[in-house]
Amino acid sequence: MRSYVLDEMVSIIKKASIQMLIVKLETVTPLFLAGADPRGAPELRAASVRGALRYWLRALLGGVIGDQNWDALRKAEAAVWGSTKTGASPVVVRMYGKLRSDYYQPLLHNPKKKFTFRGISPGQTLCLELSPRPPYREVSSFVLSVTVLWLLLGGLGKRSRRGFGTLQFPEGIPRQPFTHDAYKNMSKFEQTLQQVIEKAQNEAQSHISTLQIAAGTPNNLPAFPLLHSNHTKILFCRNKFSTWETAMMDFWRLLRGDQYRDDPVFGFAGQAGRQASPLHLRIIKIDKSYHLLLTAFRSRFQSRDPDWRKLQDFLRDCAHRWQGTWIMGKNIKW
Repeated sequence: MRSYVLDEMVSIIKKASIQMLIVKLETVTPLFLAGADPRGAPELRAASVRGALRYWLRALLGGVIGDQNWDALRKAEAAVWGSTKTGASPVVVRMYGKLRSDYYQPLLHNPKKKFTFRGISPGQTLCLELSPRPPYREVSSFVLSVTVLWLLLGGLGKRSRRGFGTLQFPEGIPRQPFTHDAYKNMSKFEQTLQQVIEKAQNEAQSHISTLQIAAGTPNNLPAFPLLHSNHTKILFCRNKFSTWETAMMDFWRLLRGDQYRDDPVFGFAGQAGRQASPLHLRIIKIDKSYHLLLTAFRSRFQSRDPDWRKLQDFLRDCAHRWQGTWIMGKNIKW
């Protein structure tokens, strides 16, 4: 879409020597992004992207600052996304594309619930644009690291923690270790994902050092989800699925089995309140097959804390069932 506009943008960028970045993304699973009309066509909104990026930025910063120094955390976040005190963010985020949409069941595992959401279909191409806000002249490498981390481990839109809203960036991102080759080979994907996480953590350390913020250690049970070897488990599953639907259905068969059904550690909503799930499911497409990628954060629940061993057992069963390779947290006991 608007290829002539993109070409013109690139020309302007080169003339001005401003490092604007346009990342081509591909939808792997349906993307549920409600617009002004909840029942109408999905809308690509920069606010949704910024919200997702803020979540992963905080998880990354929390891993190096800890969860106790909130003033330092806000200062580090404001340096990236701005605040009412510091002013607008140094980076402008846009997302656009002319995309096909259809109706999909958000609860594939439950045949009794036939309702559907309208979502952007898999296999669609959209564009994420990151540009510096004057007087800045480039998008920082730290922002790019947060973006890559979000695209690999997180999603976008409704039901994103359960595999929907998965995006991939087949052409890679400049100044980042992730290239298109990682989507062609499982070993390469695992190796590159580890490099992405390590680079993001190192840049987070450099970011707080520049701001003269001291590093810290999270509590035994952190106040919020953060990326830290003691509180994060990441599992990539080598088992191949022919479609994203079969991958998602197999995941749900295990999650809704007798051992794990309705356990509060996987999140809940009801009389006890609402608690988002600490488990993020991504469905990664490598070559022509689909794979499960699971990220779990151990952090404090708003109500009483659950039995974290249950989530650990679930991930262990995932590893056994789908040939899992541990990216982070293999030997940590919860």
